[in-house]
Amino acid sequence: MKVAYALAMVALFGLITSPVSAQSVEKARQRAIAGQQNFGVPLDPLAAPPILTRAPIGAPPHSMSAGGRVIGWRDLQPPHVLSETPFADLPPFLLDAMRTHVEWRTSSPRERENSAFIKRHEAALKLLSMHNVDVEGLMKMRRKIIRQNGRAGRGPNPEILGQFIRLPGYVVPLALDETKVTEFLFVPVAGACVHTPTPPANQIVHVNYPQGLAFSSIFDAFWIEGELVAEDSKSNVVFYDGASNIEAHYSLTAKAVELYTAW
Repeated sequence: MKVAYALAMVALFGLITSPVSAQSVEKARQRAIAGQQNFGVPLDPLAAPPILTRAPIGAPPHSMSAGGRVIGWRDLQPPHVLSETPFADLPPFLLDAMRTHVEWRTSSPRERENSAFIKRHEAALKLLSMHNVDVEGLMKMRRKIIRQNGRAGRGPNPEILGQFIRLPGYVVPLALDETKVTEFLFVPVAGACVHTPTPPANQIVHVNYPQGLAFSSIFDAFWIEGELVAEDSKSNVVFYDGASNIEAHYSLTAKAVELYTAW
């Protein structure tokens, strides 16, 4: 039976009792809001790739089968073909000047009142002008590349479909059979879909586990094992403070689910 509200309160208990994990979730939320990356695929050609908050990768439990391929969340992304970018021809000092301009264009009015920031931006514009850089043209190209990279990284990866895999991650409960979770979303970040922005659909696996999983906190990491297939699904996840319609590109009927203990 569906008990989303009850499960949401369990998830809330996990948030309250795990302050260290909550801090890492907040950092992940800030990175996602910044829009600098799409779970491994850089969206902004001027942005340095950040470090992802992901489930740790280690040896799966001995109770799992030996034939499954251990994968990470980046393996769920399709191979990324880099877009042609005019930024590749800019020397580092002009790239830094463009980054300063992007920072200015995306800053708040209050931030633009900072005298040091004003001088830094004026110096960047002067440098770009001295080298005849088409700033507005590059800004338009930047927006185009961000859109292209966003689309390229959203589909499933055909190279891993149909494989028997083992993947570490975190559980977002969907259905409960008495005291065990039998259906859930599997995500790379603790608290995803609850207190952080929803990951892309190719970073979510819809899992059915008839045997049922004993669940107590959204900050408990697990291994899942089974055949990965491409199957679009939408789940209406209800929490204490609202609801979200969450899309997943992958599906898996779990043969085994084990608590991740190799921290």
